[in-house]
Amino acid sequence: MGGPGHRAVVSDWAEAVSLSQGLLLWMLLSMGRARASKEPLRPLCRPINATLAAEKEACPVCITVNTTICAGYCPTMMRVLQAVLPPVPQAVCTYREVRFESIRLPGCPPGVDPVVSVPVALSCRCGLCRRSTTDCGGPKDHPLTCDDPHLQCLLFLSPNT
Repeated sequence: MGGPGHRAVVSDWAEAVSLSQGLLLWMLLSMGRARASKEPLRPLCRPINATLAAEKEACPVCITVNTTICAGYCPTMMRVLQAVLPPVPQAVCTYREVRFESIRLPGCPPGVDPVVSVPVALSCRCGLCRRSTTDCGGPKDHPLTCDDPHLQCLLFLSPNT
């Protein structure tokens, strides 16, 4: 099959391939760090503009509100042996500082409180989901758009006001 030097050639070739793969991996990781520091592939957790619906079942008017909410990527981990170990709590993009603006819905019948509170994100963080201030997933309690917009208004809420 091969002469006495055949093993040395195969060994040198395998070592060269291994070094090439290592060099390629190092280059990819180095470029990834530089790219991530300039422009992340996934936007990090931050306040963004969003449109929410403010409505009450007894009131005939739905108001569309432009506000700021927290959204974006938070680093997470998953265990390899999920069946053996308890799950790792997952970080979500949530409010660090939030202000609530009150909006009065027009046309509500007497006896119905016409005031609705809408969140305005001032700053955000990655942390555990607090159901008191954050939509943690699952079924939606409140729609993001008006179901039956008899009179649709548009309000703008700003974190700077």
